[in-house]
Amino acid sequence: MSNLPVIAKNFSGASFISMDTVTTPVLLGGKKNPMQGRIRKHNKGASVQVFQNKNTNAYKNMVERRLVKEGKQPADFKLSPRKWGTRVANLPIVEHKGGDYLEVIFLKAGVSSYTLDGKAIDKADIEGLKVKPVEGKQGGLEDKVTIRTFKAESIERLKIGNMEYTAADIQA
Repeated sequence: MSNLPVIAKNFSGASFISMDTVTTPVLLGGKKNPMQGRIRKHNKGASVQVFQNKNTNAYKNMVERRLVKEGKQPADFKLSPRKWGTRVANLPIVEHKGGDYLEVIFLKAGVSSYTLDGKAIDKADIEGLKVKPVEGKQGGLEDKVTIRTFKAESIERLKIGNMEYTAADIQA
């Protein structure tokens, strides 16, 4: 387990944070792909929102507000149950197979770059990099609400207000 649930207790309601992450994308081609497990995606300065869901589901509310803004019926949106993990009550934390994950809504993606064995590589040169998946229907919403869940070990930096947490703080 990480220190992420303790840090998340400092978040209040719906909080806006900046984060940097390093993830290992799964590439097409399985074990035959010579780049499998060797590529890292570095994302710096993503603007995200975390939400506690104490009194209501912030994701559902955001989708419904956007549907109304687009002139669509919010009743067309049905919230589905989580496909994996267990959300910790009143925290933006998901527990899964002994690990802690931070669940966020993306507002601005930040700047992404890739490395192969620690050396920069152009995204176009990565063998088997998956095309971004299509988001769910969300009641026909055009301006989709994008949720991502990051394992604690993938988070290099979190900044909320004047508080900043490094990977060492998060993984302590």
